[in-house]
Amino acid sequence: MSRLSDERISNLSHNIVGNLIRKNLIDPTRRGEILAFIKNGFIDFEKYNESIDNGVRDKIASLSRNVPEGSEEWKILYSKYKEEMLKRQKIGTIKKQGG
Repeated sequence: MSRLSDERISNLSHNIVGNLIRKNLIDPTRRGEILAFIKNGFIDFEKYNESIDNGVRDKIASLSRNVPEGSEEWKILYSKYKEEMLKRQKIGTIKKQGG
């Protein structure tokens, strides 16, 4: 699982805030407050992704048979179980148009 480093989160957050200020979409005097809000959003998103990843890995590990991590079967199960978890939480799913 790919994880954003603290440095990357900080860099992305500063870029977002800088762009919002340049486009006059936020008050520059609230820069610190908005920066903290955006950073916390990234951190919460990372924690959420980590909890999903751990749940999926636990489910695969609980199977009666051993499925080696990295195997084709493991990748298929990981994808399937992750999608199921996200659907249960109604996050990460996109409603298909026209059907």
